[in-house]
This record gives sequence, structure tokens and C-alpha cells, in this order.
Amino acid sequence: MLPSKFFHLTKFLLFGTALISTLLGNENIRKSSFDWSLVSNQKQKTEYISRQFSVWQETEEIKKKKFLRVVYFHPADKAPLKDFSKRWDGILCDFQEFYRSEMIRLGYGPLTISLDIQNGKVVLHLVRGNKNENSYTYKSGQQIRQEVFQELRQKGINPQEETILIVCGLSKTEDKKVTIYSPYYGMGANHNRGICFTADMEWLSVKGLHPDPNNITLMVKEHRNYEPFTLGRFNTVYLGGAIHELGHGLSLPHNHATKAESTLGTALMGAGNYTYRKEWREEGKGSFLTHASAIRLLVHPLFSGTTKQSKEVPSLRYKKLGVRQEDKSIKISGKLEFAIPAIAMIAYNDRENKNQRGYMVSNDYDATTWVSVISPQNEFNIQIEDLRDGNHQIRLVCVHANGATVTRRMHYSVNDGFADFDMAKKEISQILSK
Repeated sequence: MLPSKFFHLTKFLLFGTALISTLLGNENIRKSSFDWSLVSNQKQKTEYISRQFSVWQETEEIKKKKFLRVVYFHPADKAPLKDFSKRWDGILCDFQEFYRSEMIRLGYGPLTISLDIQNGKVVLHLVRGNKNENSYTYKSGQQIRQEVFQELRQKGINPQEETILIVCGLSKTEDKKVTIYSPYYGMGANHNRGICFTADMEWLSVKGLHPDPNNITLMVKEHRNYEPFTLGRFNTVYLGGAIHELGHGLSLPHNHATKAESTLGTALMGAGNYTYRKEWREEGKGSFLTHASAIRLLVHPLFSGTTKQSKEVPSLRYKKLGVRQEDKSIKISGKLEFAIPAIAMIAYNDRENKNQRGYMVSNDYDATTWVSVISPQNEFNIQIEDLRDGNHQIRLVCVHANGATVTRRMHYSVNDGFADFDMAKKEISQILSK
């Protein structure tokens, strides 16, 4: 893989002076109206966003290289699981390849997550817990977090400024019987820090994602009684779960494939943890990265290779904001003011589900995402399609070049295909007053 800086510099040189004129302030261009028809599809948006981000990134030297910090945690009375280092080296490299191939597919080039590799292997920080095996459960995330943070600080690593994946050796394997009692979730993240947990099991490996000539069936117990899993399904679910939780550690929220995107398979940050690499076994379409997720990764320091202005506040303000319905779609347009350049606006269109209390995190898997570039006049235009009856929340997420995001919310309802924006208009007034 080409170094991140070299890749972006190459792109910069290819676009040349015409790009600089467009993005750095040619007055004739800035005074003219922006032709939104030239950025109407995903490919066009990707090209524009890439140019915009590359120019910003190359105006200053890379400040600091950041890596994903991978911790392998095991209880005081139990050694790490068999072949843990070899298996997780392969697993993490597979995750890296997934992100790389998806970013290439979307047009952003071979960008992927930065791993700390020494002597040809991914560095795993081994942490032995303070308590015995029977003291840890699925709910032990905070306790394990404290123990891991203490160990990292002793190594001179500030965990409050890192993205950390904690692989927990908290499972038992007796032949083909597997019992899991590990935390398996994210605990909040932004572009500067994040933490997520996943579980290790002896049957877990990249090899297990491929066709199984031995037709192995495992009996697996996590939250319910023992259930049968083929070896392939077991690895898809638990490695898919690991990369899904890693996505949360990278600050990615849940989202669902749009009707157009669904031809690719299942969105990784939707239910993609249940379909990861299924295509390798010809069991259906696998998981993919939505354009919205890719944009947020593009500017994340673990992908961009720079911490330039990463701790600075974007100071975003909305100067204009409006919402309307046109035929079977919703149009949202606005104008922004900011201290850190905005490279894209994303709308998460989240319907309130039956028996859902408000817009709970655990029920936002069906939120579809819709993207707009930011014009030279700092304007955006989003078109939301796939409308459904019911109550909805739109989360407008402005993505800034330093990796930061700023979210504003508005609500509307749809009845028999017609949208009611009464609540949204009141919320827009509040947004514009901030």
C-alpha cells in the first residue's frame, strides 16, 4: 500500500492548478452559481470531496501518525487463548483489507486503517486482568477499561487520545462447544479517541470465513442457550461483530443501505455483522461500506494519516437552512459558516420504529444516509429518497476536514406519502439562532 501522504500528494498533482483555482478562491468561480448537476451521483461526489480534502490536507505537513491500539485482555488465572497472536494478526489484516477494498470501490483510493506493525506483525498489547476468570462478564466493560487504561499509561500511552480495540480472551472452548462471556460493544468515540470491545474464541480465524470441507458445526452460547453454528457462520457473525464494533470505535454510527445501495449486500454498520465475508462461501452477498461511512473514515486520523487541527473545534454555524418535499423526495439545503473546512454534509434519515421510545441508539439500524458536497459558497443540497410513512428524525451531520463532526436534529412525519414539516421548521429556527 502507498503511504497516505504520497497517495494524497499524487492526487493533488494530478488535479493541478485548475483544482487550486476552484477550491482556494478564484473570485470569478466563487461569484458564479455552483452547478449541482455535476455532483449528483456518488462517483461525482467522491471526486469532488477527494479534491477538496486533498488540498486542505497537503497545505501542511503531517503532524503525527496514529495507529489503532489493539489490546489483548485475559483474566489473572487464565492464559491467552490458543494461537491468539497469529489468529488476530490475520484477522486485523483482513479488516484492513476490507476497508481498503471498500474505499477503492467508492473511489477514494487505497485508504485503510493504520495498524501498528513491528517485525511484520500487528502489535498486540497484552494486559493481564486483576481478577480471576469468574469475575468478568458481558457487563464488565468499565472494569476492563480501567485495567487496560492503567496498563497503557504505564507504557507511556495516553488512552484518552487513542482509538482502542480490546480483544477479550473471555470464552471457553471444549472441543466444538463454545461459551462466550465477554463485553462486545463500543463505548463512545470521536475522531480523536474511541474504545470498543470484542471477544476471542479458539475457533475464530480468517480461515474460518472460507468454505469448510469438514462441515464442522459448533454449539455456541453467548446470551441465550447453546445454538448450532456452522464454522463459516460462526466466523462471519463474530468477526463481522468485531469489525462492526471497530466501526463504532472509529465513530461510525449505525446506518442502513438505501434501496440503490442494497444491491451491494448489507451495510457494515447496519446488520453487516451478520453477513461479513459470506460471499467467500457463496452464501449470498456480504457486507459493504456505505458512502456516508467512507466519508467519515476518509477524514479520520487513523485513515488520513494526519492529526492536523484534530483538536480544534469546527465552530459550525448555519446561516441558512430549509426543508421541503418535491415529488417523492425531501430536499434539504443550507449555507454554512465554519472555522475548519467542511467537506460533506450527511443526512441520517431515521424512522421511529414500533414500540421504540423516541430514537434509541439500539433502534437506529434502519437510518438511511444521504450525502451532499459543500460548494465553494459553503452551501449544501441533500435529497432524501425511499420515503416511508411514520415519524422520522433527520440527523444532519457536517463532516469537517480534521475529522470532527457536528450534528443537528430535526423531526418530521409522513402520512400517505406526504411530509409534515411543522416540527422541523421550529427546530430549524432554533438551529439558525445558535
